[in-house]
Amino acid sequence: MFALVLAVAAAAPALKPNFTGNSGFPYVGYAATTVTAGAKPVPLILALHGCLQNPTNFEDGTRWFEDAQANGYVVVMPAHPSNDSTDPNGCFEYWNNHSRGSGEPAALVGLVKDVEGKYPIDPARVYVVGFSGGAGMAVALGADYPDVFAAIGVHSGLEYQPCSNDDILKCFYALSMQNQAQDPTSSGKAAYAQDKYTKAIPAIFFVGDADSVVLPWNTDFAVKSFAVMNDGFTSGGAFPGTFTANPSEHTTGSVPDGRTYDTYVADNGMLTWTIVHSMGHAWSGGVNERDSNASDGGNYNDPKGPDATVAIRTFLFAHSK
Repeated sequence: MFALVLAVAAAAPALKPNFTGNSGFPYVGYAATTVTAGAKPVPLILALHGCLQNPTNFEDGTRWFEDAQANGYVVVMPAHPSNDSTDPNGCFEYWNNHSRGSGEPAALVGLVKDVEGKYPIDPARVYVVGFSGGAGMAVALGADYPDVFAAIGVHSGLEYQPCSNDDILKCFYALSMQNQAQDPTSSGKAAYAQDKYTKAIPAIFFVGDADSVVLPWNTDFAVKSFAVMNDGFTSGGAFPGTFTANPSEHTTGSVPDGRTYDTYVADNGMLTWTIVHSMGHAWSGGVNERDSNASDGGNYNDPKGPDATVAIRTFLFAHSK
């Protein structure tokens, strides 16, 4: 069984992107200096920022580039533009762009293929991780393209298609009003229907139990939804199957002079989730400084929490297709 070890956060010097591109979305990325032409293929992480963020402040808070340099892989961060009338906060549009073969999911997979053309990427070790709205899109990508992404990381996120009518305001309210959220069983079946894959997709989840933006029960729904989706993948749509969100392992921990947390594991390590106590809507272990402020002036990073960047990368890299 996979054992998740959460490291204490450490603020490394912020690295600047060393490549850029535009394939559906403009993006910045970082390839470890050991990743060169002809080198052994390496993992790729697609990292999606939250609403009100951009790749620059998302990286300044999460330090994915520094982790890529230290561990020899490639990370890429697309920028979602804002639209004053339909998407003023620059969110990845998980509420109505969540289907295979079209819209933002297709554009993001195209971006992955673009990066694969620039660097020696191992196609069996391509992953997606997101925060908040980016986490909603990461879940959609897991449902839409399980043949592309080997595992998923979801921080302060939510289930697939959180409201059944795809109305942006109702989907927004569904983040904090449970009675408007879609049932996780229906959500998981809808996710399975996007691409009737034949293999379960591992996923790791993080959430603060004081999150007042995406309330913590959304993570509970997301875990259950993922278990149902994996049931469909492994049984050919015979519900219910063998996957469950009932934890088989539970550990506790604490960061010195920081926060305590509980980590749960289910489905023989395929699903794991960490609840960070007294943490709000923030990247656990993130760097809280002026450069990581979002466009509203808020900072969505909590340095007192366990290092989610390290924990998520450790989990993802334990899985391949």
